[in-house]
Amino acid sequence: MNLTELRNKVKAITDYSPELTVYNEQLDLFINDAYNALWTEKRWRFTMKHMFIDIWPDINSTQPDGTSVTAALINNNRTVIFSGDVWSLERPYIWEGQILTLVGRDYVIDQVISTQQVRLKDPVRITSTTLATTDWKLKHRFYSVPQDAIEILYLGHRDTPATGKQPPYGAVRGMPMRREEDLNLKEDWTSFYSICYVPVGVTNIPPGEKLLAVTGETGSGALDPGYYELCWAFEGEGGYVGALSEPYIIQAVGEGPSSTSITVAFRTWDDEPVAAPTYNGLVDQNKNQFEGLRKRIYFNQNFNRTTGERLPGLPVWREVVLGSNRSAPGTQGITTSTDPVRVIDTAATYVIDGSDQINSGNARYIEWDGQHFRFRPYPRPIGSDYTYLHVAGTADPITINNAPERLFRQWELRYYYKPKRLSLQTDAPEMPYEFHQLIVYKALEDIFSKHDNFNQAQIYTKKYEKELERLENRYVDSVDTDYIRQQFGAQGRIWTPFDPNSLRRLN
Repeated sequence: MNLTELRNKVKAITDYSPELTVYNEQLDLFINDAYNALWTEKRWRFTMKHMFIDIWPDINSTQPDGTSVTAALINNNRTVIFSGDVWSLERPYIWEGQILTLVGRDYVIDQVISTQQVRLKDPVRITSTTLATTDWKLKHRFYSVPQDAIEILYLGHRDTPATGKQPPYGAVRGMPMRREEDLNLKEDWTSFYSICYVPVGVTNIPPGEKLLAVTGETGSGALDPGYYELCWAFEGEGGYVGALSEPYIIQAVGEGPSSTSITVAFRTWDDEPVAAPTYNGLVDQNKNQFEGLRKRIYFNQNFNRTTGERLPGLPVWREVVLGSNRSAPGTQGITTSTDPVRVIDTAATYVIDGSDQINSGNARYIEWDGQHFRFRPYPRPIGSDYTYLHVAGTADPITINNAPERLFRQWELRYYYKPKRLSLQTDAPEMPYEFHQLIVYKALEDIFSKHDNFNQAQIYTKKYEKELERLENRYVDSVDTDYIRQQFGAQGRIWTPFDPNSLRRLN
């Protein structure tokens, strides 16, 4: 059942079916609450996703192409300027929040200004006024969990060799979770494979606040005339996004599609521009307000651009992308990009001037609370450090959407994810269709409780619990385990013994 069918089913059972927008939105909220409650009841097999995470290497002064890059340091200054382009810094969201070691001391990268400049969270401490050194290293110590992740279910290496092992066994692949204080080992210990991962504290991205927008008839825009509902959110280190701002409806008018644009102005609740002040290395020893926080813009797909009214259902926020702006210099013939717009922290406005920037196929907003999780592998994996490089002297290949070259090594990740909200009329729950009725039962329980009809609420509570047992029998994940006490060390047996020919477990 899709959202419309779920809503109609609830209306039919409650025998109350007014076609009022406000009432339908309230029902949609009850349905989504019921959907989320059912989703988080158990670790269902249909709530799991599988992906691969690139393992980033250490980057030092010797670049992959053999050139040497020097870091220019100024004592008591937070800026580090490199003598040339540093590999992979063209993707700032990868390296912000990571570690830059300078002359033996670790600093946290606050912001990547360009491929030749970064800004740290703390001032550089050196014994001289200035220093040019090749003694530096970029260390990707923390890894981001996907924004829709609730819990890590499995994280491990799948490229481990089976040399010296009896089939079907290989080296240890799974990485268990450990607490930082239990390890009590060197933080910078490295190995070819990681043996565990350590959860890192929650990253909280502040919510967006307010938005203003004005139309501009500059003659250079190509935005389709009509109404648009927009909002924005902060983007912090790791590319994480916070909660959405208050939405704003604007009418884009002009002499035609070739002369329409919208200037988006980011504002605080007291109507001050959301922009970080220009960095001054002499006095800015600590972070400025809004420093390092980029802005991401979103539009409501579930919106009538002719009348300026929301369509039935909940808002569906999608990214405003770069569109006709090139994602990276030097691309050959690529004139559109699906990369999201990332407004720099010092800018308080952005001009949307292309119809290809606002497209119903753009990525959908997932996060709602601004809390994000990271982990640190232990030990930090090394080896096979760089990507496959292009042959020197040949033309750069076509780069689409600023996509990075694939890294040689990866982890495999299986995680418990949170679903998208049921917002469009045709949105369907991401679960087996035969149990969609459970969402109706759970929603009815909440609706009857709201109206103090506790007898009816109890009836649907029992229906929900009965059907939930059937769902558990069919779709709850189960694992065949055989843990042996005190056998988790490097010298102990750390796998369940199987017959290599039949895979039957041995006693």
